[in-house]
Amino acid sequence: MSELKKLGILNREGMRACNEGRPGDALFQLTQADSLARALNSPLHEAKVRNSMALVYQMSGKYEEARVSFRIAAGRAVEGGGEGNALHRVIMRNLDCLTVQSKGRAA
Repeated sequence: MSELKKLGILNREGMRACNEGRPGDALFQLTQADSLARALNSPLHEAKVRNSMALVYQMSGKYEEARVSFRIAAGRAVEGGGEGNALHRVIMRNLDCLTVQSKGRAA
């Protein structure tokens, strides 16, 4: 099995665990995917995985961890595909939603 295929499986399984209410398992899978993306020197894949990690943190109420992961993801997306690419736009929308959500919780 190729490394890219493994990365995709880890990312999907991580998000499945998140959707099933198992954030710890999700982050375990996604951390493995992130390590693999970095080893492959693939900034766009790392951005996608970091975005997924941020969503897990957000769903778990860990807003600061989510914010950091979204920012890392955004930087890697720009590095891999330039400012304003499709993935970068998705990540920035997610970061905006997090900002609104976290401010609503603080009120």
